[in-house]
Amino acid sequence: MTWFKSVGCALAVGGVALLAPTSKAEAQSYNWTGLYFGAHLGGAWSEATATDVLPPLGGFFTPTGNSFSFESTGVAGGGQLGYQHQFGNWVLGAEVAGTWADLYEKQVSPYFPASDTVSLRINPILTATARLGYAWDRWLVYAKGGYAGANVELGAFDSFANVALRNNDHWVSGYTVGVGLEYALFEGIRIGLDYGYVDLQSETLIASNTLGGDERYKTDGEIHSVTARINFQLSRPAPVYEPLK
Repeated sequence: MTWFKSVGCALAVGGVALLAPTSKAEAQSYNWTGLYFGAHLGGAWSEATATDVLPPLGGFFTPTGNSFSFESTGVAGGGQLGYQHQFGNWVLGAEVAGTWADLYEKQVSPYFPASDTVSLRINPILTATARLGYAWDRWLVYAKGGYAGANVELGAFDSFANVALRNNDHWVSGYTVGVGLEYALFEGIRIGLDYGYVDLQSETLIASNTLGGDERYKTDGEIHSVTARINFQLSRPAPVYEPLK
């Protein structure tokens, strides 16, 4: 996919920039060490599938082995809490974040289009990441990676038989990677831009329908997000000045 190649190139360039050795230690007038909290707001988009894996013939809504595909976009916003420590120009830290991104799509079933609709919702999203950054005074560029999880809810409804899917959501775990840029606008106040990619691993949702029959779907999905961020640093030691070498 074109977007995947573009994101891969961006991550590769960012990684090379972060890991490139420097010959001189730059003088620092801003210290990035400290505990911080903040908020983020932007957009997210997702691609997901749900495949009927109930043997031998599938469930009420889908023949076995067949899939539904979903693509959705939405506003993404939430909060984050983290701590980081500066070593020279390098900044190492950890962060947890919660994002409310109501990624939802409802569509007519391709298998029973006269009566059935299906939907998939991903919300909320939680991440816990390690961060490695490089600071130029008040500027910080970073890469991040770690755990990601989200609640995935699959819906189905047959309007003729008045049958719906129930017990139809589960928590799905995966991983996340991303890059970002921050600027220390004032003492203890930082603004930035963050890109995150989440891969939700394949997991089987065991549900039932209102007739009492079993349903079983394997779900998997990917999420991309771009958000603006603001962080407030709670603890800041005195600025560190390092001589040029």
